[in-house]
Amino acid sequence: MDDGQNPRHDEFRKTLRTRHGVIIALANISPTVSIGIGLGFLAAVAGTSLPAAFLLAALPILAVSGGYARLAARDPNCGTAYIWVRRALGPWTGYLTGWTAVATNIMFLSYAGQLTGQFTLQLAHETGLFSTESTLAVTLTGLLWTGLVVIGAVRGVKGATAVQSVLLGLSAVVVLTVVVTAFARGDAAPVQTSWFSPFAFPDTLTLLGATVLAAYMFWGWESAFSVVEENAEARSSGRAGLIAIVVTLVLFLIGATGFLHALTPGQLADPLAGITELSRAFYGTGGATAAIAAMLAATVACMQSSVIAGSRLTLAMGRDGVLGPGWARLHPTRRTPVTSTLRTAGIAVALSVAGLAVGELSEVVLAVVNSVGILVSLMYGVGGWACVVTFRHELRGGRLRDILAVGVLPALGGTALLLLGGLVAHQQWTSVDHMAFDPENGRFLTALPLGAVLLGVPAALWTRYRRKAAYFTRPALPLAPAPSSPSSPSSPSGTSSLAGPASDPASTANSESTSKSPGVSA
Repeated sequence: MDDGQNPRHDEFRKTLRTRHGVIIALANISPTVSIGIGLGFLAAVAGTSLPAAFLLAALPILAVSGGYARLAARDPNCGTAYIWVRRALGPWTGYLTGWTAVATNIMFLSYAGQLTGQFTLQLAHETGLFSTESTLAVTLTGLLWTGLVVIGAVRGVKGATAVQSVLLGLSAVVVLTVVVTAFARGDAAPVQTSWFSPFAFPDTLTLLGATVLAAYMFWGWESAFSVVEENAEARSSGRAGLIAIVVTLVLFLIGATGFLHALTPGQLADPLAGITELSRAFYGTGGATAAIAAMLAATVACMQSSVIAGSRLTLAMGRDGVLGPGWARLHPTRRTPVTSTLRTAGIAVALSVAGLAVGELSEVVLAVVNSVGILVSLMYGVGGWACVVTFRHELRGGRLRDILAVGVLPALGGTALLLLGGLVAHQQWTSVDHMAFDPENGRFLTALPLGAVLLGVPAALWTRYRRKAAYFTRPALPLAPAPSSPSSPSSPSGTSSLAGPASDPASTANSESTSKSPGVSA
């Protein structure tokens, strides 16, 4: 039997396919929730240029994702950018990348737990079971959902993705039904080609702000790479990330166009009323109930995907000595990162519970979630440049396709995202003349995410000099060799290229013996 069936005590099982990565990524992006309650936030900035904002944001995301695909194939590590940035830009930048990803993931899980509680209680009210708006009830309900999500993640990725595919499918059916009905019955405005034009924005600052918010709504596609060590085939993560981004873009364009056609600007500006009120208007109370259930299902799937991705990142940090060795422990039979999963979820739960005692803390969490687009842009931008630096020596004399995939496009996409994040931070900071503890204060929204990064500096110093983590001193392992070009297998020079990932013959044979079905039932 191969290593996929009998892994070493410190290895994952290599049993996942492209479809599993697609489901994980789509669940983390959660496009149906973004359509249901997120379009209003973007519409407040982009106006009728919603589709154009999504098209602009997808370009650098796609460019960077191509670089991630090559990095995952040549350096498969569940730490992803935390490892890849270290190799290219040094351990300090790599550590801060990992720190930022962990911090944002925990803050999001805390927020998502509250969101599941709200949706559950809304569903109970809509169906006439009971009605309450108690913060305690919301928090406790969210904790219950968090516990169920953790159990599913510990039991295994395959089982988790099976549940996620059902939840995503149900939410997609409801949201797409509403959007199609909006096209058929909406009359707020005729569909216009100008909605898709980047030249329709009133000014450059509006274009930049809308693009960053739209890029944030793609956040989560990189979770397809978090299970790279569990893939039966080296190419799976790259395919899954690309498929998830394209599917998300199509859903966003359809949803944005349908809502612009059916809702007035005032109606669209209320993010919590969009999908629910449209469903109620089209299908009555049953439609509103279905919409709330769809939002709940998609949020639960998103939480589970976030736990899966986040626990694998902290596991990688445990292996490197950045975190304690207990973080790297795998379940003895299920081969899942049980300790990392429990601890990551536990910190998020503690944050939610603390919000009961310190009411303003929930506002801080909400503010970070609303302003995390800056961090997302910076992390993706650094990841894009990590690809360029990693493969810089292999680009000389390479094929044009390879030069574009790991050089030109990641450089352009990474630079664009870095500039977008920086410009939005500057715009938010200068939009007000004072700092205030307010989720809508521009300086507060800028200081929070940047402050989260700066807090990683003393943590990095302590980890390097007190914990003496090997991550800061150990030489990077050599990259897997680039495979020979399939278009010239008989080339006497044996010239290698970056055209595709390396994979061992046993793994390839094993992966080809099982039918592949890339995609997702969304």
